[in-house]
Amino acid sequence: MIAFKRDIQIFAKKAGMLLLREFKKKRSHARFSPKEAKTTYDKASELLIKKLIRKKYPEHSILAEETGYEERDASYLWIVDPLDGTSNFINGNAFFAVSIALQIENELKCSAIYAPFLKEFYFAERGKGSFLNGKRIRVSKIDDLKKSYLVCCEGGFKNRKKLSLLWQKLIANSLDFRKLGSAALECAFVACGRADAYITTQIPTYDVAAGVLLVEEAKGKVSDFQGNAWELKQSNFLASNSKLHEKLLRIVKNFDF
Repeated sequence: MIAFKRDIQIFAKKAGMLLLREFKKKRSHARFSPKEAKTTYDKASELLIKKLIRKKYPEHSILAEETGYEERDASYLWIVDPLDGTSNFINGNAFFAVSIALQIENELKCSAIYAPFLKEFYFAERGKGSFLNGKRIRVSKIDDLKKSYLVCCEGGFKNRKKLSLLWQKLIANSLDFRKLGSAALECAFVACGRADAYITTQIPTYDVAAGVLLVEEAKGKVSDFQGNAWELKQSNFLASNSKLHEKLLRIVKNFDF
């Protein structure tokens, strides 16, 4: 695991610095177009990460946002979101990140989330804990939903009228309700206690895989809206500090997306 731990951090940091250079270069000018960002920056970051993985681990499988699943040895799977928070990146918003997870024999083993403009590097290793810039992090201890800070996004489900019914329930039962625009960072905020739970619908695997391990190793809990354990597929998604999990499940389980 030592090599994997070192390499996943190197891969995320190199991709993050690539994005940061372009972000700073373009930030003072006109907004990126969505197409420009997706075709240029997401792909450039993904190409770099895959090149680094292939150089060290040519036999491993890769699941990446832009190019999909490349199967080789399925026992080892790298799950890559090269630019999480593309819309933020487009608009000159610093809440964007590189997200990479490594699954071995169907279990997440280590993950990295790097937000280069924020200078925040999150890392988790199965059984060893979660860390922010090298310091151990843990979820919050809030157990009263009315005192909770929640983060959210619509994920893969785009019917805003239907989503608003869920958001209304959550807003009515929490202290505050926010959207950061990056699933990876929303998971990271739960892991380090800045938020008490993250709720989203039909979220792709690559958006949250790294965050799943980060939350779990920070003593939080992750499930779908029915309380089932997270699986490697697009699904409704709830990550919490564990103390609020059952309370939130009672709200979200009645919504079918």
